[in-house]
Amino acid sequence: MNTAPGSRTEAQQDADRIRLLREGLQDLARQGVLELTPEQRTRFDDWSSRRLNELAAQFDVDTSTSQKRVSWAMRIVSTLGGFAICAAVLLFFGRYWGYLGTPAQVTIVILAPLAALLGTEYAARRERTLYFAGLMALVALACFIMDLSVIGRIFNIISTEKALLAWGAFAMLLAYRYGLRPLLLIGLSLLLSYAAAAFTARLGYRWLDFGDRPELIAILGLLVFVAPLIRPPLRHTDFPPVYRLVGALAFFVSVLALSEWGVRSYLPMDTKNVERFYEFIGLVTTTGAIWLGIERHWDGVVNTGSVFFTIFLFCRLYHWWWDWMPKYLFFAVIGAIAILLVIAFKRVRTGLTERSVA
Repeated sequence: MNTAPGSRTEAQQDADRIRLLREGLQDLARQGVLELTPEQRTRFDDWSSRRLNELAAQFDVDTSTSQKRVSWAMRIVSTLGGFAICAAVLLFFGRYWGYLGTPAQVTIVILAPLAALLGTEYAARRERTLYFAGLMALVALACFIMDLSVIGRIFNIISTEKALLAWGAFAMLLAYRYGLRPLLLIGLSLLLSYAAAAFTARLGYRWLDFGDRPELIAILGLLVFVAPLIRPPLRHTDFPPVYRLVGALAFFVSVLALSEWGVRSYLPMDTKNVERFYEFIGLVTTTGAIWLGIERHWDGVVNTGSVFFTIFLFCRLYHWWWDWMPKYLFFAVIGAIAILLVIAFKRVRTGLTERSVA
């Protein structure tokens, strides 16, 4: 608690710990387990109230459960609002674009992202919670995407994968400038797509076909996943979970495509052997992700690994048993396996609890 938080996320974590400590002391006092002396209680109440007020004044954090619920609602609404405004802008220009001359079109597509960017900067300076800044940043990104697309059509420029690089770089600049995780997620996805498309083009294929061979996307996903471990962020300490989420999703979705849908592979094997190989890879890596997430306290990695482990397992069982087993028996076996998995996870959880208590 003595270390000053460097970001709003760290400040919110400090506020949450203080709030939980206050509630825990109240519960222990009611149960007669631990009760502070009046002097200690007064000192603690004064310190906690003063600290929460400082955090709220400096970072505008939530100091109560009700405030946190409202903040989540505001995040959801601002994100949906940003996407809605993006759609409105695109549909509006699509409706009236043909009535404008080329000079007017070029002027609009240049000024639109600049205006949205200025709005983002203004909103970020006016509010610490960044709800309006995040909304305006999404609009700025949408306008920038429209900018390159429209200019390419006006001047008959051949579409290349370099547009993905420009869009991704712009999204990353917005994310790091204002600390916006939704923009970071979009930027990482665009840059990952660019890297895969550029490699595909270098091999002589159409860059738009970069999704036909998902192995490259899987490798890039692993690189994104480990990026925060190689160089931990000094300022935006809440960004690593986004890197891990994007990396894990890119990897697991690619492996799932290779194991289930017969997509092309770089491996010199027939389709059946490729599918079996990646089915095994999927089960092993999802199990490893669950273990790694538990060891490092990465809840997002545990959840993502658990979801894809279940998907890989049930897909494998479907291939083994669906054609020859009665359907009622198949689902009964699936239910029994689910119960066994719950028991196994419960034992793991009990072991972790005993280890933490010890």
